Amino acid sequence: MLILAIDTSSATATTALMENGSLLTEYIQNSGKTHSQRLMLMIDEMLKACGKKPEDIDLYACAAGPGSFTGLRIGASAVKAMAQVFDKPIAAVPTLDALAYNLYHFEGLVCPMLDAQRGAVYSALYKWENNKLIKLEDYRVIDAKELTDQLSALDQKVAILGDGVEIAVKHIPSDSNISLAPAGHLQPRAASCAAIAQLLLEQGKLESCYSFKPVYIRKSQAEVEYEKKHGLSTRLMELKDIDAVWEIEKLSFRTPWSRESFVEEIKASDRTRYVVAEMGDTVVGYGGMWLIVDEAHITNIAVHPDYRGQKIGKKIVEAMIAAAKGEGITSLTLEVRMSNTPAINLYKELDFKEVAIRKGYYSDTGEDALIMWKK
Repeated sequence: MLILAIDTSSATATTALMENGSLLTEYIQNSGKTHSQRLMLMIDEMLKACGKKPEDIDLYACAAGPGSFTGLRIGASAVKAMAQVFDKPIAAVPTLDALAYNLYHFEGLVCPMLDAQRGAVYSALYKWENNKLIKLEDYRVIDAKELTDQLSALDQKVAILGDGVEIAVKHIPSDSNISLAPAGHLQPRAASCAAIAQLLLEQGKLESCYSFKPVYIRKSQAEVEYEKKHGLSTRLMELKDIDAVWEIEKLSFRTPWSRESFVEEIKASDRTRYVVAEMGDTVVGYGGMWLIVDEAHITNIAVHPDYRGQKIGKKIVEAMIAAAKGEGITSLTLEVRMSNTPAINLYKELDFKEVAIRKGYYSDTGEDALIMWKK
């Protein structure tokens, strides 16, 4: 099994070849050249140095985010192109997981951090337990000073690493429990990315060139400006929205709900929550869920065909998650068609997990449903 791994999530570009669990070679470039200038040359040089050909690669491993928006896109584009040409799978490796893996068996907590601009960092907290890297919290964007204050309050040793260290280090007190990782382990390493890819392979958690996409956690500045310009917002659905929502429903599903069904759902406000997305004064999408004690079941989500491809669906799901938290909900579940890869990837990006398959769930086609949960 020959794995080609790349990580372009930060200013450092790194590539590695791993064969049957052994590292053949690793290249690290951190001298100011852009990833677009150097990445493919690094891969070509590395393959030649090891006497390998592109067609010899069995699995592509790519740091999937969070990190630099431009860097992640360059890495994803390169991997998706190669995977498509040679019809090989992709292992989407979370960048923070790979960074934490640099400190194999560190006796304490590991806190990787990547520069998220404007004094913030992408971060998570990990520990090694029984030879496994355990993630203790979700990936997040947090102010660097706030993060160091939280870490300083812990009663354990904490090692920090990644390019976010440059932002955080000035906030660390001299007598702190926080220490920097050694220089050779401070920045992303493709070897760590390849090691995690091997684990994902063993777990059967691989992507195709069509399903793989970077995970950004937060919106790019371009997306923020787009929403400001077009006035994209979300709010709870009202009865006045029914006609617009029903039109979206009919345009989105083979067997749409009736208008009366939506009226009844809105009236049953003690057990339902529905959200609409608006572009200016136009309803462009909606989502709904049923509240069952401390769980919520997402029933349907749809975006008007004229407005798709603008991440409106993601904004709707995020609004539903926020509404669920406000109701004291501790977990969410949903069913999605096995063929609906874009929706599945969206839910994965928002930390929904695949838990089961419901055979023949959809009566219109007999297609199976994938059941997903989020805690």
